[in-house]
Amino acid sequence: MKTLIGLFTALLMSAGLGAVAAPTANAAACSSYSGCVDTTTKASAPKVVGKKRRASVCGTVSAVASNATPRGQLRIVVTRNRGKFRFAKTVPYNGGKVCAVTPKLKKTGGYTVDVAYVPTQGSIFNPSSGSTGFDVGR
Repeated sequence: MKTLIGLFTALLMSAGLGAVAAPTANAAACSSYSGCVDTTTKASAPKVVGKKRRASVCGTVSAVASNATPRGQLRIVVTRNRGKFRFAKTVPYNGGKVCAVTPKLKKTGGYTVDVAYVPTQGSIFNPSSGSTGFDVGR
């Protein structure tokens, strides 16, 4: 019986009908490809925001050693350093500066803005991220 299965498998392989397991391509695997382009992501926010005011937080992505424009999504997350506040928004990115407006910030203290660039499926660009901080004052 094992001989018959082995013979059948050899026949299929020689005919090119055997299943070959290959990993699917995704944007995260781009770093193994020599033609991939590294990116840098920069987060920006105002230095100080008044209490009970909204903050406009932004992100920009640029390609390192390339004039191509990265396309994909920006994931913007604002968190309060002492906890109890988190704002997250994903926005499409097609170049330039992309901003998101937070809800009214009720608690004073330090906040951190994290911006992560997620390239589109099959993109030549590598993901990147950046962060900055701001304060909510009285």
